[in-house]
Amino acid sequence: MSRFGYTVLGFGGHTPAGGPGVWTDQEQTINTNRYQSVTAGGSAGSIIAGGSSTGNSETWDGSTWSNADDNLSDSTVNAASGGGTSSSAIVIGGNRGSGTTTCEKWDNSTWETADSTTSVFTAAASSATDKDNAWVCGGWTGSAIGSKNEVMVSASWTVQSADMLTDRLAMAKNQAGSGTNSAAVTGSTGSISDKNEQYEHSSGASGTWSTNAAITTGLTDDPSCFGQTSADDLVVAFGENATAPQGNCFEFNGSADAWTTGNTTPAAVRNNYGGGPTGAGITVGGYLESAGAYQDDTYTFARAIST
Repeated sequence: MSRFGYTVLGFGGHTPAGGPGVWTDQEQTINTNRYQSVTAGGSAGSIIAGGSSTGNSETWDGSTWSNADDNLSDSTVNAASGGGTSSSAIVIGGNRGSGTTTCEKWDNSTWETADSTTSVFTAAASSATDKDNAWVCGGWTGSAIGSKNEVMVSASWTVQSADMLTDRLAMAKNQAGSGTNSAAVTGSTGSISDKNEQYEHSSGASGTWSTNAAITTGLTDDPSCFGQTSADDLVVAFGENATAPQGNCFEFNGSADAWTTGNTTPAAVRNNYGGGPTGAGITVGGYLESAGAYQDDTYTFARAIST
Protein backbone atom coordinates (compact mmCIF):
# COMPACT_ATOMS: atom_id res chain seq x y z
CA MET A 1 0.00 0.00 0.00
CA SER A 2 2.12 2.81 -1.26
CA ARG A 3 1.04 6.21 -0.02
CA PHE A 4 1.63 9.64 -1.49
CA GLY A 5 5.36 10.41 -1.28
CA TYR A 6 6.56 13.28 0.80
CA THR A 7 9.48 14.53 2.81
CA VAL A 8 9.00 15.37 6.46
CA LEU A 9 10.86 18.54 7.43
CA GLY A 10 11.16 20.03 10.86
CA PHE A 11 12.97 22.42 13.12
CA GLY A 12 14.09 20.15 15.94
CA GLY A 13 17.21 20.66 18.04
CA HIS A 14 20.63 20.25 16.45
CA THR A 15 22.90 17.42 17.53
CA PRO A 16 26.67 17.45 16.99
CA ALA A 17 26.31 14.19 15.04
CA GLY A 18 24.46 16.05 12.28
CA GLY A 19 20.78 15.86 13.15
CA PRO A 20 17.95 16.28 12.91
CA GLY A 21 17.58 14.01 9.91
CA VAL A 22 14.96 14.17 7.19
CA TRP A 23 12.56 11.34 6.30
CA THR A 24 11.47 10.66 2.72
CA ASP A 25 8.76 8.35 1.40
CA GLN A 26 10.44 6.96 -1.71
CA GLU A 27 7.12 5.99 -3.38
CA GLN A 28 8.78 2.71 -4.39
CA THR A 29 7.36 -0.47 -2.93
CA ILE A 30 8.81 -3.91 -2.29
CA ASN A 31 7.37 -6.81 -4.27
CA THR A 32 6.29 -8.84 -1.21
CA ASN A 33 4.58 -7.12 1.74
CA ARG A 34 6.34 -8.15 4.93
CA TYR A 35 7.48 -7.26 8.43
CA GLN A 36 10.35 -8.44 10.64
CA SER A 37 12.65 -8.75 7.63
CA VAL A 38 16.43 -8.29 7.94
CA THR A 39 17.65 -5.12 6.23
CA ALA A 40 21.28 -4.59 5.26
CA GLY A 41 22.79 -1.59 3.53
CA GLY A 42 21.46 1.96 3.36
CA SER A 43 19.45 4.34 1.21
CA ALA A 44 21.83 4.12 -1.77
CA GLY A 45 21.72 0.32 -1.91
CA SER A 46 20.38 -2.46 0.31
CA ILE A 47 18.98 -5.97 0.53
CA ILE A 48 16.03 -7.25 2.57
CA ALA A 49 15.52 -10.91 3.37
CA GLY A 50 12.84 -13.00 5.06
CA GLY A 51 10.04 -11.65 7.22
CA SER A 52 6.42 -12.69 7.87
CA SER A 53 6.89 -16.24 6.56
CA THR A 54 8.80 -15.49 3.37
CA GLY A 55 12.36 -16.42 2.52
CA ASN A 56 12.38 -14.09 -0.49
CA SER A 57 15.11 -11.47 -0.90
CA GLU A 58 14.88 -8.14 -2.70
CA THR A 59 17.55 -5.60 -3.60
CA TRP A 60 17.37 -1.81 -3.72
CA ASP A 61 19.59 0.21 -6.06
CA GLY A 62 18.67 3.60 -4.65
CA SER A 63 15.53 3.97 -6.74
CA THR A 64 13.93 0.57 -7.47
CA TRP A 65 13.33 -2.78 -5.75
CA SER A 66 14.05 -5.99 -7.67
CA ASN A 67 13.77 -9.63 -6.68
CA ALA A 68 17.23 -10.90 -5.77
CA ASP A 69 18.98 -13.66 -7.71
CA ASP A 70 18.82 -15.94 -4.67
CA ASN A 71 16.62 -16.42 -1.59
CA LEU A 72 17.10 -17.73 1.93
CA SER A 73 17.12 -21.52 2.25
CA ASP A 74 13.90 -21.53 4.32
CA SER A 75 10.67 -19.80 3.31
CA THR A 76 9.50 -19.33 6.91
CA VAL A 77 12.23 -17.00 8.21
CA ASN A 78 10.99 -14.13 10.37
CA ALA A 79 12.10 -12.19 13.46
CA ALA A 80 15.75 -12.82 12.53
CA SER A 81 18.57 -10.37 13.23
CA GLY A 82 21.52 -9.31 11.13
CA GLY A 83 22.82 -6.41 9.08
CA GLY A 84 25.82 -5.45 6.99
CA THR A 85 25.91 -3.93 3.52
CA SER A 86 24.01 -4.47 0.30
CA SER A 87 26.82 -6.70 -1.00
CA SER A 88 27.93 -8.39 2.24
CA ALA A 89 25.15 -9.18 4.72
CA ILE A 90 24.17 -11.73 7.36
CA VAL A 91 20.86 -13.11 8.67
CA ILE A 92 21.14 -14.40 12.23
CA GLY A 93 18.76 -16.91 13.81
CA GLY A 94 15.13 -15.91 14.04
CA ASN A 95 12.10 -18.13 13.69
CA ARG A 96 12.05 -20.92 11.09
CA GLY A 97 9.01 -22.75 12.38
CA SER A 98 10.73 -22.50 15.77
CA GLY A 99 13.72 -20.63 17.13
CA THR A 100 16.95 -21.47 15.36
CA THR A 101 20.72 -20.98 15.54
CA THR A 102 20.99 -21.06 11.73
CA CYS A 103 22.73 -18.13 10.03
CA GLU A 104 23.05 -17.30 6.33
CA LYS A 105 25.34 -14.82 4.59
CA TRP A 106 25.01 -12.85 1.36
CA ASP A 107 27.95 -12.28 -1.03
CA ASN A 108 26.14 -9.95 -3.45
CA SER A 109 24.73 -12.82 -5.51
CA THR A 110 24.12 -15.88 -3.33
CA TRP A 111 22.96 -16.79 0.15
CA GLU A 112 25.07 -19.51 1.76
CA THR A 113 25.23 -21.17 5.16
CA ALA A 114 27.23 -19.25 7.76
CA ASP A 115 28.60 -20.34 11.12
CA SER A 116 25.73 -21.02 13.57
CA THR A 117 25.31 -19.23 16.87
CA THR A 118 25.41 -21.22 20.11
CA SER A 119 22.21 -19.71 21.53
CA VAL A 120 18.85 -19.14 19.85
CA PHE A 121 18.30 -15.47 19.02
CA THR A 122 14.76 -14.48 17.96
CA ALA A 123 13.75 -10.79 17.94
CA ALA A 124 17.26 -9.98 19.16
CA ALA A 125 19.42 -6.86 18.84
CA SER A 126 22.13 -7.02 16.20
CA SER A 127 24.66 -5.18 14.10
CA ALA A 128 27.14 -6.20 11.43
CA THR A 129 30.07 -4.68 9.63
CA ASP A 130 29.72 -7.28 6.88
CA LYS A 131 28.78 -10.96 6.39
CA ASP A 132 31.77 -12.19 8.43
CA ASN A 133 31.81 -9.70 11.31
CA ALA A 134 28.69 -9.26 13.41
CA TRP A 135 27.15 -9.10 16.87
CA VAL A 136 23.87 -10.30 18.40
CA CYS A 137 22.34 -10.32 21.88
CA GLY A 138 19.16 -10.98 23.84
CA GLY A 139 15.85 -11.77 22.15
CA TRP A 140 13.75 -14.86 22.79
CA THR A 141 15.40 -18.24 23.39
CA GLY A 142 12.27 -20.30 22.84
CA SER A 143 11.44 -20.38 26.54
CA ALA A 144 12.58 -17.07 28.03
CA ILE A 145 13.99 -13.61 27.32
CA GLY A 146 17.64 -14.16 26.47
CA SER A 147 20.75 -12.83 28.18
CA LYS A 148 23.45 -14.12 25.87
CA ASN A 149 25.80 -12.11 23.73
CA GLU A 150 27.83 -13.46 20.78
CA VAL A 151 30.33 -11.85 18.42
CA MET A 152 31.33 -13.09 14.96
CA VAL A 153 34.88 -12.27 13.89
CA SER A 154 36.28 -13.52 10.57
CA ALA A 155 33.20 -15.70 10.00
CA SER A 156 33.25 -17.52 13.39
CA TRP A 157 30.95 -16.90 16.35
CA THR A 158 32.29 -16.68 19.91
CA VAL A 159 30.08 -16.67 23.02
CA GLN A 160 30.99 -13.64 25.07
CA SER A 161 31.72 -14.09 28.77
CA ALA A 162 29.73 -10.97 29.71
CA ASP A 163 25.96 -11.43 29.46
CA MET A 164 23.64 -8.50 28.84
CA LEU A 165 23.19 -6.04 31.67
CA THR A 166 19.42 -6.00 31.12
CA ASP A 167 17.80 -8.97 29.34
CA ARG A 168 15.43 -7.79 26.60
CA LEU A 169 13.75 -8.70 23.34
CA ALA A 170 12.22 -6.69 20.46
CA MET A 171 14.99 -4.08 20.74
CA ALA A 172 16.00 -1.50 18.13
CA LYS A 173 17.38 -3.23 15.02
CA ASN A 174 19.05 -4.13 12.65
CA GLN A 175 22.02 -1.80 12.49
CA ALA A 176 22.76 -0.84 16.11
CA GLY A 177 26.46 -0.13 15.62
CA SER A 178 29.22 -2.20 14.04
CA GLY A 179 30.33 -5.79 14.50
CA THR A 180 32.50 -4.84 17.47
CA ASN A 181 30.90 -1.73 19.02
CA SER A 182 27.15 -2.14 19.38
CA ALA A 183 24.11 -1.13 21.38
CA ALA A 184 21.11 -2.82 22.97
CA VAL A 185 18.53 -0.03 22.94
CA THR A 186 15.00 -0.05 24.40
CA GLY A 187 12.85 -3.22 23.88
CA SER A 188 10.91 -5.29 26.40
CA THR A 189 11.80 -6.98 29.67
CA GLY A 190 8.16 -8.01 30.03
CA SER A 191 7.37 -4.32 30.16
CA ILE A 192 8.85 -1.62 27.90
CA SER A 193 12.41 -0.63 28.75
CA ASP A 194 14.23 2.64 28.03
CA LYS A 195 17.71 1.13 28.54
CA ASN A 196 20.59 2.02 26.23
CA GLU A 197 23.52 -0.31 26.88
CA GLN A 198 26.69 -0.52 24.80
CA TYR A 199 28.95 -3.52 24.18
CA GLU A 200 32.60 -3.05 23.21
CA HIS A 201 34.30 -6.22 21.98
CA SER A 202 37.97 -6.68 22.83
CA SER A 203 39.13 -10.07 21.56
CA GLY A 204 38.06 -13.68 21.85
CA ALA A 205 35.33 -13.91 24.49
CA SER A 206 36.29 -10.58 26.05
CA GLY A 207 34.28 -7.40 26.01
CA THR A 208 32.72 -4.76 28.23
CA TRP A 209 29.17 -3.54 28.74
CA SER A 210 28.50 0.07 29.74
CA THR A 211 25.34 2.10 30.34
CA ASN A 212 24.54 5.16 28.25
CA ALA A 213 21.73 7.70 28.56
CA ALA A 214 18.28 6.11 28.43
CA ILE A 215 16.26 6.69 25.26
CA THR A 216 13.71 9.52 25.55
CA THR A 217 10.72 7.17 25.18
CA GLY A 218 10.87 3.42 25.70
CA LEU A 219 9.78 1.43 22.64
CA THR A 220 9.16 -2.18 21.73
CA ASP A 221 8.05 -4.18 18.65
CA ASP A 222 11.42 -3.86 16.90
CA PRO A 223 11.86 -0.14 16.21
CA SER A 224 14.17 0.69 13.32
CA CYS A 225 17.80 1.49 14.07
CA PHE A 226 20.44 3.14 11.87
CA GLY A 227 24.08 3.33 12.98
CA GLN A 228 26.52 1.24 10.99
CA THR A 229 29.77 2.34 12.58
CA SER A 230 29.30 3.06 16.25
CA ALA A 231 27.01 2.65 19.24
CA ASP A 232 27.73 6.33 19.93
CA ASP A 233 25.82 7.52 16.85
CA LEU A 234 22.35 5.98 16.51
CA VAL A 235 18.91 6.80 15.15
CA VAL A 236 15.92 4.88 16.57
CA ALA A 237 12.40 5.31 15.17
CA PHE A 238 8.96 3.69 14.73
CA GLY A 239 8.09 0.76 17.04
CA GLU A 240 5.45 0.92 19.75
CA ASN A 241 5.36 2.93 22.97
CA ALA A 242 3.27 2.14 26.04
CA THR A 243 -0.02 2.73 24.20
CA ALA A 244 0.33 2.14 20.44
CA PRO A 245 2.64 2.11 17.41
CA GLN A 246 4.09 5.58 16.97
CA GLY A 247 6.13 7.66 14.56
CA ASN A 248 8.67 9.34 16.81
CA CYS A 249 12.36 9.49 15.93
CA PHE A 250 15.20 9.76 18.44
CA GLU A 251 18.85 10.54 17.65
CA PHE A 252 21.68 9.59 20.03
CA ASN A 253 24.96 11.49 20.30
CA GLY A 254 27.40 9.46 22.38
CA SER A 255 29.86 12.34 22.76
CA ALA A 256 27.22 14.26 24.71
CA ASP A 257 25.57 11.05 26.02
CA ALA A 258 22.21 12.55 25.05
CA TRP A 259 19.15 11.87 22.89
CA THR A 260 17.46 14.47 20.71
CA THR A 261 13.92 14.15 19.39
CA GLY A 262 14.08 14.26 15.60
CA ASN A 263 11.50 14.66 12.86
CA THR A 264 8.34 12.57 12.85
CA THR A 265 8.41 9.50 10.58
CA PRO A 266 6.08 9.20 7.55
CA ALA A 267 3.90 6.50 9.18
CA ALA A 268 3.29 4.88 12.56
CA VAL A 269 4.34 1.37 11.60
CA ARG A 270 6.08 -1.27 13.74
CA ASN A 271 8.43 -4.21 13.16
CA ASN A 272 10.11 -2.47 10.20
CA TYR A 273 13.79 -3.04 10.87
CA GLY A 274 16.30 -0.41 9.76
CA GLY A 275 19.58 -0.64 7.88
CA GLY A 276 22.50 1.60 7.04
CA PRO A 277 24.38 4.47 8.67
CA THR A 278 22.75 7.37 10.50
CA GLY A 279 23.27 9.64 7.51
CA ALA A 280 21.74 7.30 4.92
CA GLY A 281 19.32 4.86 6.52
CA ILE A 282 16.51 2.80 5.03
CA THR A 283 13.52 0.97 6.48
CA VAL A 284 10.99 -1.14 4.58
CA GLY A 285 7.62 -2.78 5.18
CA GLY A 286 6.38 -3.30 8.73
CA TYR A 287 2.91 -3.64 10.16
CA LEU A 288 0.34 -0.83 10.14
CA GLU A 289 -2.28 -1.26 12.87
CA SER A 290 -4.82 1.04 11.24
CA ALA A 291 -4.77 -1.11 8.09
CA GLY A 292 -4.35 -4.44 9.89
CA ALA A 293 -1.79 -5.48 7.28
CA TYR A 294 1.86 -5.94 6.36
CA GLN A 295 3.26 -2.98 4.43
CA ASP A 296 5.36 -2.49 1.29
CA ASP A 297 6.56 1.12 1.65
CA THR A 298 10.16 2.35 1.56
CA TYR A 299 11.31 5.18 3.83
CA THR A 300 14.80 6.68 3.83
CA PHE A 301 16.54 8.86 6.38
CA ALA A 302 19.25 11.42 5.66
CA ARG A 303 21.23 13.96 7.63
CA ALA A 304 24.37 15.99 7.08
CA ILE A 305 26.82 13.92 9.12
CA SER A 306 27.13 10.21 9.79
CA THR A 307 30.00 8.98 11.95
